[in-house]
Amino acid sequence: MIKMNKKISLWIMTGVLALGGISVTGSAVPVKAAKEKSGEKESEKKIRPSDLVLAAQESYSYADMGLSFELPQFLLDKMDKKEIAMLPGAEVAPDGNSLKYGFVSWRTMTEEQKEAEISADTGKYTEWVENLGVVGCLGVYQKELEKDLDKITGCTEHEMIGTSEDGAYSYYLSTKKDADAELVKAIEEITYEIKPMVSYNSEGMKAGDSIGSFSTEDINGKEYTEKLFQEADLTMVNVFATWCGPCVNEIPYLAELDKKMEEKNVQIVGIVMDAGNADEKDDEGIKKSQTLQKKAKAEYPFLLPDSGYMNGRLSSIQAYPETFFVDKNGNITGETYSGARSLEEWEEIINTELENLEIAQEEE
Repeated sequence: MIKMNKKISLWIMTGVLALGGISVTGSAVPVKAAKEKSGEKESEKKIRPSDLVLAAQESYSYADMGLSFELPQFLLDKMDKKEIAMLPGAEVAPDGNSLKYGFVSWRTMTEEQKEAEISADTGKYTEWVENLGVVGCLGVYQKELEKDLDKITGCTEHEMIGTSEDGAYSYYLSTKKDADAELVKAIEEITYEIKPMVSYNSEGMKAGDSIGSFSTEDINGKEYTEKLFQEADLTMVNVFATWCGPCVNEIPYLAELDKKMEEKNVQIVGIVMDAGNADEKDDEGIKKSQTLQKKAKAEYPFLLPDSGYMNGRLSSIQAYPETFFVDKNGNITGETYSGARSLEEWEEIINTELENLEIAQEEE
Protein backbone atom coordinates (compact mmCIF):
# COMPACT_ATOMS: atom_id res chain seq x y z
CA MET A 1 0.00 0.00 0.00
CA ILE A 2 1.36 3.43 -0.93
CA LYS A 3 1.02 5.97 1.84
CA MET A 4 1.12 9.68 1.02
CA ASN A 5 0.76 12.86 2.98
CA LYS A 6 0.02 16.44 2.01
CA LYS A 7 3.63 17.56 2.18
CA ILE A 8 4.84 15.13 -0.46
CA SER A 9 1.75 15.14 -2.71
CA LEU A 10 3.33 17.43 -5.28
CA TRP A 11 6.04 14.84 -5.80
CA ILE A 12 3.31 12.30 -6.44
CA MET A 13 0.69 14.30 -8.39
CA THR A 14 3.02 16.34 -10.53
CA GLY A 15 1.56 19.66 -11.55
CA VAL A 16 -1.90 18.99 -10.12
CA LEU A 17 -1.86 19.88 -6.42
CA ALA A 18 -0.04 22.82 -4.83
CA LEU A 19 1.42 23.06 -1.36
CA GLY A 20 -0.16 25.52 1.05
CA GLY A 21 1.21 29.05 0.81
CA ILE A 22 2.91 31.03 3.57
CA SER A 23 3.05 34.74 4.24
CA VAL A 24 5.98 36.24 2.39
CA THR A 25 7.11 39.84 2.57
CA GLY A 26 8.08 41.73 -0.56
CA SER A 27 6.85 41.35 -4.13
CA ALA A 28 5.95 37.69 -3.99
CA VAL A 29 2.61 35.98 -4.44
CA PRO A 30 1.85 33.00 -2.11
CA VAL A 31 0.84 29.99 -4.20
CA LYS A 32 -2.29 28.96 -2.26
CA ALA A 33 -3.63 32.50 -1.87
CA ALA A 34 -3.32 33.21 -5.57
CA LYS A 35 -5.18 30.04 -6.50
CA GLU A 36 -7.99 30.78 -4.04
CA LYS A 37 -8.30 34.32 -5.35
CA SER A 38 -8.64 33.04 -8.90
CA GLY A 39 -11.50 30.77 -7.78
CA GLU A 40 -9.69 27.60 -8.82
CA LYS A 41 -11.04 24.45 -7.15
CA GLU A 42 -8.69 21.51 -7.59
CA SER A 43 -11.26 19.03 -6.22
CA GLU A 44 -13.56 19.81 -9.19
CA LYS A 45 -10.84 19.39 -11.80
CA LYS A 46 -10.70 16.08 -13.67
CA ILE A 47 -7.34 14.52 -14.45
CA ARG A 48 -6.11 11.42 -16.22
CA PRO A 49 -3.68 9.83 -13.73
CA SER A 50 -1.92 7.81 -16.42
CA ASP A 51 -0.68 11.14 -17.82
CA LEU A 52 1.01 11.90 -14.50
CA VAL A 53 3.29 8.87 -14.34
CA LEU A 54 7.02 9.48 -14.48
CA ALA A 55 8.41 9.81 -17.99
CA ALA A 56 11.00 7.50 -19.53
CA GLN A 57 14.42 9.17 -19.55
CA GLU A 58 18.12 8.30 -19.60
CA SER A 59 18.60 8.46 -15.84
CA TYR A 60 16.89 9.46 -12.59
CA SER A 61 18.15 11.10 -9.42
CA TYR A 62 16.24 11.55 -6.16
CA ALA A 63 18.22 13.62 -3.65
CA ASP A 64 15.84 12.95 -0.74
CA MET A 65 16.22 9.19 -1.23
CA GLY A 66 19.95 9.38 -1.92
CA LEU A 67 19.43 7.34 -5.05
CA SER A 68 20.31 7.61 -8.74
CA PHE A 69 19.53 4.91 -11.30
CA GLU A 70 19.19 3.95 -14.95
CA LEU A 71 16.60 1.63 -16.47
CA PRO A 72 17.07 -1.11 -19.11
CA GLN A 73 15.72 -0.26 -22.55
CA PHE A 74 13.00 -2.92 -22.33
CA LEU A 75 11.47 -1.16 -19.34
CA LEU A 76 11.82 2.28 -20.94
CA ASP A 77 9.99 1.02 -24.05
CA LYS A 78 7.14 -0.33 -21.92
CA MET A 79 6.88 3.04 -20.16
CA ASP A 80 6.81 4.90 -23.47
CA LYS A 81 3.90 2.72 -24.61
CA LYS A 82 2.08 3.37 -21.31
CA GLU A 83 2.00 -0.37 -20.65
CA ILE A 84 3.99 0.22 -17.47
CA ALA A 85 3.56 3.09 -15.02
CA MET A 86 6.57 4.32 -13.04
CA LEU A 87 5.34 5.96 -9.84
CA PRO A 88 6.86 7.40 -6.66
CA GLY A 89 5.65 6.61 -3.15
CA ALA A 90 6.79 7.97 0.19
CA GLU A 91 5.99 8.80 3.78
CA VAL A 92 7.65 11.63 5.67
CA ALA A 93 8.98 11.03 9.20
CA PRO A 94 7.27 12.81 12.13
CA ASP A 95 10.09 15.38 12.31
CA GLY A 96 9.12 16.56 8.81
CA ASN A 97 12.79 16.65 7.76
CA SER A 98 13.36 13.14 6.49
CA LEU A 99 11.64 10.17 4.90
CA LYS A 100 10.34 7.13 6.74
CA TYR A 101 10.62 5.54 3.33
CA GLY A 102 10.70 6.52 -0.32
CA PHE A 103 10.57 4.43 -3.46
CA VAL A 104 9.67 4.27 -7.13
CA SER A 105 7.51 1.40 -8.32
CA TRP A 106 6.72 -0.11 -11.70
CA ARG A 107 3.13 -1.23 -12.26
CA THR A 108 1.14 -2.60 -15.17
CA MET A 109 -1.88 -0.68 -16.50
CA THR A 110 -4.93 -2.07 -18.25
CA GLU A 111 -6.43 -0.06 -21.11
CA GLU A 112 -9.27 0.97 -18.83
CA GLN A 113 -6.86 2.20 -16.16
CA LYS A 114 -4.86 4.09 -18.77
CA GLU A 115 -7.94 5.97 -19.98
CA ALA A 116 -9.52 6.54 -16.54
CA GLU A 117 -10.25 10.07 -15.32
CA ILE A 118 -10.52 11.05 -11.65
CA SER A 119 -10.89 14.18 -9.55
CA ALA A 120 -7.65 15.99 -8.65
CA ASP A 121 -7.53 14.52 -5.17
CA THR A 122 -4.75 12.54 -3.48
CA GLY A 123 -7.25 9.99 -2.13
CA LYS A 124 -8.63 9.18 -5.57
CA TYR A 125 -5.13 9.10 -7.01
CA THR A 126 -3.94 6.67 -4.33
CA GLU A 127 -6.94 4.42 -5.05
CA TRP A 128 -6.08 4.40 -8.77
CA VAL A 129 -2.45 3.53 -8.02
CA GLU A 130 -3.33 0.68 -5.66
CA ASN A 131 -5.43 -0.99 -8.35
CA LEU A 132 -2.49 -1.23 -10.77
CA GLY A 133 -0.52 -4.47 -11.08
CA VAL A 134 2.68 -4.35 -9.01
CA VAL A 135 5.86 -5.59 -10.72
CA GLY A 136 8.71 -4.16 -8.64
CA CYS A 137 10.12 -1.32 -6.53
CA LEU A 138 13.44 0.39 -5.86
CA GLY A 139 13.64 2.33 -2.63
CA VAL A 140 15.00 3.27 0.77
CA TYR A 141 13.43 2.42 4.14
CA GLN A 142 14.15 3.12 7.80
CA LYS A 143 15.70 0.02 9.36
CA GLU A 144 12.71 -0.69 11.60
CA LEU A 145 10.44 -0.89 8.54
CA GLU A 146 12.26 -3.84 6.95
CA LYS A 147 9.70 -6.27 8.41
CA ASP A 148 6.91 -4.33 6.66
CA LEU A 149 8.33 -4.29 3.12
CA ASP A 150 5.63 -6.61 1.72
CA LYS A 151 2.89 -4.27 2.98
CA ILE A 152 4.62 -1.03 1.97
CA THR A 153 5.71 -2.06 -1.53
CA GLY A 154 3.16 -4.68 -2.55
CA CYS A 155 6.10 -6.94 -3.48
CA THR A 156 7.09 -10.33 -2.09
CA GLU A 157 10.81 -10.66 -2.92
CA HIS A 158 13.31 -8.16 -1.46
CA GLU A 159 17.05 -7.90 -2.10
CA MET A 160 18.99 -5.50 0.13
CA ILE A 161 21.36 -3.51 -2.10
CA GLY A 162 22.92 -1.12 0.41
CA THR A 163 22.59 1.07 3.49
CA SER A 164 22.77 4.81 4.20
CA GLU A 165 25.97 6.38 5.54
CA ASP A 166 24.56 6.56 9.07
CA GLY A 167 23.17 3.02 8.94
CA ALA A 168 19.63 4.22 9.68
CA TYR A 169 18.22 3.24 6.26
CA SER A 170 18.35 0.18 4.04
CA TYR A 171 18.01 0.15 0.25
CA TYR A 172 16.04 -2.64 -1.42
CA LEU A 173 15.28 -3.83 -4.93
CA SER A 174 11.92 -5.59 -4.66
CA THR A 175 9.79 -7.63 -7.05
CA LYS A 176 6.50 -9.51 -6.94
CA LYS A 177 6.71 -13.26 -7.29
CA ASP A 178 3.69 -13.77 -9.57
CA ALA A 179 4.37 -10.76 -11.85
CA ASP A 180 5.30 -11.14 -15.52
CA ALA A 181 8.71 -12.87 -15.62
CA GLU A 182 10.10 -10.66 -18.38
CA LEU A 183 9.16 -7.50 -16.50
CA VAL A 184 10.64 -8.85 -13.26
CA LYS A 185 13.89 -9.60 -15.09
CA ALA A 186 13.97 -6.00 -16.37
CA ILE A 187 13.53 -4.66 -12.83
CA GLU A 188 16.44 -6.82 -11.68
CA GLU A 189 18.62 -5.29 -14.43
CA ILE A 190 18.25 -1.71 -13.12
CA THR A 191 21.64 -0.10 -12.43
CA TYR A 192 21.81 2.20 -9.41
CA GLU A 193 24.08 4.38 -7.27
CA ILE A 194 23.51 5.15 -3.59
CA LYS A 195 24.39 8.68 -2.47
CA PRO A 196 24.08 10.77 0.73
CA MET A 197 20.43 11.57 1.45
CA VAL A 198 19.22 15.19 1.43
CA SER A 199 16.81 16.19 4.21
CA TYR A 200 13.21 16.67 3.11
CA ASN A 201 11.98 19.88 4.70
CA SER A 202 10.03 23.06 3.94
CA GLU A 203 13.15 24.74 2.59
CA GLY A 204 13.83 21.97 0.11
CA MET A 205 17.27 21.78 -1.49
CA LYS A 206 19.99 24.14 -0.36
CA ALA A 207 23.30 25.49 -1.62
CA GLY A 208 25.65 22.63 -2.47
CA ASP A 209 22.88 20.18 -3.39
CA SER A 210 22.75 18.84 -6.92
CA ILE A 211 19.70 19.48 -9.09
CA GLY A 212 20.27 16.02 -10.55
CA SER A 213 19.10 14.74 -13.92
CA PHE A 214 15.90 15.84 -15.61
CA SER A 215 14.35 16.02 -19.06
CA THR A 216 11.80 18.61 -20.17
CA GLU A 217 10.77 21.06 -22.90
CA ASP A 218 10.37 24.79 -23.19
CA ILE A 219 7.06 26.41 -24.13
CA ASN A 220 7.99 26.11 -27.81
CA GLY A 221 8.68 22.37 -27.69
CA LYS A 222 12.50 22.45 -27.60
CA GLU A 223 13.98 19.71 -25.42
CA TYR A 224 16.27 20.43 -22.47
CA THR A 225 18.13 18.34 -19.88
CA GLU A 226 20.44 19.08 -16.95
CA LYS A 227 23.20 19.68 -19.56
CA LEU A 228 21.68 23.14 -19.94
CA PHE A 229 23.66 24.27 -16.88
CA GLN A 230 26.95 23.38 -18.57
CA GLU A 231 26.45 26.25 -21.02
CA ALA A 232 27.38 28.96 -18.48
CA ASP A 233 29.44 29.42 -15.33
CA LEU A 234 26.31 30.53 -13.51
CA THR A 235 22.62 30.06 -14.33
CA MET A 236 19.91 32.22 -12.79
CA VAL A 237 16.70 30.17 -12.53
CA ASN A 238 13.58 32.32 -12.27
CA VAL A 239 10.43 30.40 -11.28
CA PHE A 240 7.19 32.21 -12.08
CA ALA A 241 3.52 31.99 -13.06
CA THR A 242 1.65 34.00 -15.68
CA TRP A 243 -1.05 34.94 -13.14
CA CYS A 244 1.58 36.48 -10.84
CA GLY A 245 1.72 40.27 -11.37
CA PRO A 246 5.21 40.82 -9.89
CA CYS A 247 6.51 37.93 -12.02
CA VAL A 248 5.14 39.37 -15.24
CA ASN A 249 6.39 42.89 -14.47
CA GLU A 250 9.88 41.58 -13.75
CA ILE A 251 10.44 39.60 -16.96
CA PRO A 252 11.33 42.57 -19.22
CA TYR A 253 14.13 43.39 -16.75
CA LEU A 254 15.31 39.78 -16.86
CA ALA A 255 15.29 39.87 -20.67
CA GLU A 256 17.63 42.85 -20.60
CA LEU A 257 19.70 41.30 -17.83
CA ASP A 258 20.19 38.12 -19.85
CA LYS A 259 21.81 40.08 -22.66
CA LYS A 260 23.96 42.19 -20.34
CA MET A 261 25.33 39.17 -18.51
CA GLU A 262 26.45 37.19 -21.58
CA GLU A 263 29.97 38.63 -21.34
CA LYS A 264 30.21 37.34 -17.76
CA ASN A 265 29.13 33.86 -18.87
CA VAL A 266 25.87 34.06 -16.93
CA GLN A 267 22.57 32.84 -18.40
CA ILE A 268 18.93 33.11 -17.33
CA VAL A 269 16.38 30.30 -17.45
CA GLY A 270 12.70 30.77 -16.68
CA ILE A 271 10.41 28.03 -15.39
CA VAL A 272 6.70 28.66 -15.87
CA MET A 273 4.57 26.85 -13.30
CA ASP A 274 1.06 27.28 -14.69
CA ALA A 275 1.51 25.83 -18.18
CA GLY A 276 1.41 22.16 -17.19
CA ASN A 277 4.57 20.10 -17.36
CA ALA A 278 6.61 18.25 -19.97
CA ASP A 279 4.21 15.28 -19.85
CA GLU A 280 0.88 17.09 -19.58
CA LYS A 281 0.88 20.52 -21.18
CA ASP A 282 -1.74 23.18 -20.51
CA ASP A 283 -2.48 24.78 -23.89
CA GLU A 284 -3.92 27.95 -22.40
CA GLY A 285 -0.96 28.37 -20.05
CA ILE A 286 1.50 27.79 -22.87
CA LYS A 287 -0.20 30.41 -25.07
CA LYS A 288 -0.08 32.94 -22.23
CA SER A 289 3.60 32.14 -21.68
CA GLN A 290 4.42 32.50 -25.37
CA THR A 291 2.64 35.86 -25.49
CA LEU A 292 4.49 37.01 -22.38
CA GLN A 293 7.85 35.90 -23.74
CA LYS A 294 7.26 37.69 -27.03
CA LYS A 295 5.94 40.89 -25.42
CA ALA A 296 8.85 41.06 -22.98
CA LYS A 297 11.33 40.30 -25.80
CA ALA A 298 12.80 37.56 -23.64
CA GLU A 299 15.23 35.39 -25.60
CA TYR A 300 16.06 33.06 -22.73
CA PRO A 301 14.05 29.79 -22.47
CA PHE A 302 10.80 29.42 -20.54
CA LEU A 303 10.91 25.80 -19.41
CA LEU A 304 8.03 23.60 -18.30
CA PRO A 305 8.62 21.63 -15.08
CA ASP A 306 9.79 18.09 -15.74
CA SER A 307 7.89 15.11 -14.33
CA GLY A 308 10.02 15.07 -11.17
CA TYR A 309 9.91 18.84 -10.60
CA MET A 310 13.73 18.99 -10.81
CA ASN A 311 13.97 16.16 -8.31
CA GLY A 312 11.81 18.03 -5.82
CA ARG A 313 13.51 21.45 -5.97
CA LEU A 314 10.42 23.10 -7.46
CA SER A 315 8.01 21.32 -5.11
CA SER A 316 9.07 23.34 -2.06
CA ILE A 317 8.30 26.75 -3.59
CA GLN A 318 5.75 28.66 -1.52
CA ALA A 319 5.58 31.99 -3.39
CA TYR A 320 6.27 33.36 -6.87
CA PRO A 321 8.58 34.58 -8.21
CA GLU A 322 11.41 32.61 -6.65
CA THR A 323 14.93 32.75 -8.03
CA PHE A 324 17.92 30.53 -7.32
CA PHE A 325 21.32 29.93 -8.91
CA VAL A 326 23.01 26.82 -10.32
CA ASP A 327 26.68 26.39 -11.27
CA LYS A 328 27.96 24.67 -14.40
CA ASN A 329 28.15 21.34 -12.54
CA GLY A 330 24.44 21.41 -11.78
CA ASN A 331 24.85 22.29 -8.10
CA ILE A 332 22.71 24.89 -6.37
CA THR A 333 24.87 27.82 -5.28
CA GLY A 334 24.38 31.01 -3.32
CA GLU A 335 21.14 32.36 -1.90
CA THR A 336 17.48 31.84 -2.83
CA TYR A 337 15.58 35.06 -3.59
CA SER A 338 11.83 35.41 -3.08
CA GLY A 339 10.10 38.29 -4.84
CA ALA A 340 10.69 40.50 -7.88
CA ARG A 341 13.53 43.00 -8.24
CA SER A 342 14.70 45.77 -10.55
CA LEU A 343 17.36 45.39 -13.24
CA GLU A 344 19.91 47.21 -11.09
CA GLU A 345 19.18 45.04 -8.06
CA TRP A 346 19.59 41.84 -10.04
CA GLU A 347 22.86 43.07 -11.53
CA GLU A 348 24.23 43.65 -8.05
CA ILE A 349 23.01 40.25 -6.86
CA ILE A 350 24.55 38.40 -9.81
CA ASN A 351 27.89 40.15 -9.36
CA THR A 352 27.86 39.12 -5.70
CA GLU A 353 26.91 35.52 -6.53
CA LEU A 354 29.71 35.35 -9.14
CA GLU A 355 32.28 36.63 -6.64
CA ASN A 356 31.15 34.16 -4.01
CA LEU A 357 31.22 31.31 -6.55
CA GLU A 358 34.79 32.16 -7.54
CA ILE A 359 35.86 32.26 -3.87
CA ALA A 360 34.22 28.88 -3.22
CA GLN A 361 35.91 27.31 -6.24
CA GLU A 362 39.32 28.63 -5.16
CA GLU A 363 38.84 27.10 -1.71
CA GLU A 364 38.05 23.64 -3.08
